[in-house]
Amino acid sequence: SSLSGLTGNTTYYVRAYATNSAGTAYGTEVSFITPIVLPTLSTTAVSLIAATTASSGGTISTDGGAAVTVRGVVWSTSTGPDISLATKTSDGTGTGTFTSSLTGLIRNTQYYVRAYATNSLGTAYGAEVSFTTPTEFPTISSTATASRITGTTVISGGTISDDGGESITARGVAWSTSASPTISDNYTTDGEWIMNFPEPSLGFPVGTFTSSLTGLARNTIYYARAYATN
Repeated sequence: SSLSGLTGNTTYYVRAYATNSAGTAYGTEVSFITPIVLPTLSTTAVSLIAATTASSGGTISTDGGAAVTVRGVVWSTSTGPDISLATKTSDGTGTGTFTSSLTGLIRNTQYYVRAYATNSLGTAYGAEVSFTTPTEFPTISSTATASRITGTTVISGGTISDDGGESITARGVAWSTSASPTISDNYTTDGEWIMNFPEPSLGFPVGTFTSSLTGLARNTIYYARAYATN
């Protein structure tokens, strides 16, 4: 006979039996103890994915016969992440469902995640799931104050502090006689194209740039904003 569905680290009592027309008889009772095994668990699908954060977790269905002393998720940009990595959470103890917050992620990057649970025998992992963090808009820290103002021209520019995780395809200054100008109004395109290593694509570098606004009307108030596109 094969006995299945047993629980780890548990004492069981067993008797053979046989039934005929008179009834059922039993053999001598014997007992045994199942060993401790690793926990059984699953990994929660990743959700709330942002550029640098995400949410996952897991469900521990059995503890293997010994208390789960630590549980959480571990992640990496390579498959098969394990608890030797620093990129992991610690989310309580015991069986059941838990939620984990992944932080410090890099934009536009694929990650691999596994839930883990540790008992006195060792650490078990749930199935691996993967996700990719999104990109963001570029960050423009400032628009340069207008200078060298003439009747029809002015110098401005801006400073781009972050490309949002993707190559910047355009940058410059937009201006209009109305507030909050956009590139649907007048605008410049400024800077030199650079090769983004190791990606074989072209883009404008982050940093400070200068723009020359021309064709202005005399004695007119203008509104200008630096812009960047990725």
